[in-house]
Amino acid sequence: MLLIVITALLPVLILGWWIYNKDSARPEPLKQLILAFSYGVGSTFISVLIVGVMKAMGLFVYDLETFTGAVSTALLAAAIPEELAKLAMLWLFLRKSLYYDEYLDGIVYAACVGLGFAGAENILYLLQSDNWVGVGIVRGLTAVPAHFAMACAMGYFYSKRHFGDRSNITACCILAVPVIIHWTWDALAFSGGLLPALSVVVNVLFVVLIYYLYKSTKHRIADLTQQDLDRRTPPPFNQGDGTSTPPPLP
Repeated sequence: MLLIVITALLPVLILGWWIYNKDSARPEPLKQLILAFSYGVGSTFISVLIVGVMKAMGLFVYDLETFTGAVSTALLAAAIPEELAKLAMLWLFLRKSLYYDEYLDGIVYAACVGLGFAGAENILYLLQSDNWVGVGIVRGLTAVPAHFAMACAMGYFYSKRHFGDRSNITACCILAVPVIIHWTWDALAFSGGLLPALSVVVNVLFVVLIYYLYKSTKHRIADLTQQDLDRRTPPPFNQGDGTSTPPPLP
C-alpha cells in the first residue's frame, strides 16, 4: 500500500517542486501550497458528484465501445466535470487569499490544485490495477503532467482576468482552454483501442499533444514571470524631484 502511494505521488511531488522553484523571486508560503493541494484533492470528490448528478439527469451514458461514445464520454464524464471541480476549488481558495498578489501566483496555486487532483486520481487508479507499477509509470509520464499543464493554463487565464484583463474571451478561457485540452487528451485515450488501424496515428497525436503542452506551459510561466518582473522594476528616475516609485501592486 505504501509503495502504491509513493509511486502515485512521486511525479506529483516532482512537478510541485519544479513549479515552486519557478516562483523563486517571491515564493508562496509552503503552508498555502499544501492547502491548495488539499483543495485539489477535494476537487476529485466534487467531480464524482458532478458526474453522478449529470448521469442521473440523463445527460450522458458511459460508452467506450464506439468512437462517438468515447469522444462524448471524454467530454461529459471527464473534461467538463473535472475541470469545473478544479476551477471551483481554485476560486474558493483564492477568493480571499492575502498571498495572491502576483501574476505567477495564479499558475502556482492552480498547479497545486491540479496536482492535488492528479495525485488523488492516481492513487485510485493504482489501487484498482493489478499491474500498478506499469500503470504508475505510464500515468506518471502522461496523465499527471497533463493535469499539471491543464492547471497551468487555468491559472494563466485566471491571473490575466484577476489583474485587469476583463474581456469575455479571457473569462471564458479560464475554463474553456483546460476543458478543450482535457477533452482532446481523453478522447485520444478512450478511442485509441477502438481504432487499431489508426493506432500509430493516435500515438503520434499523443506525442504532439504532450510536446504542445510542454511548450505552452513554459510559455505561460515565462509570460507571467516577465509581467511580475516588469511590475517590480522601478520606472526611470524622475528628473524633476529625483524620486522613483515602483508600479503599485493590486
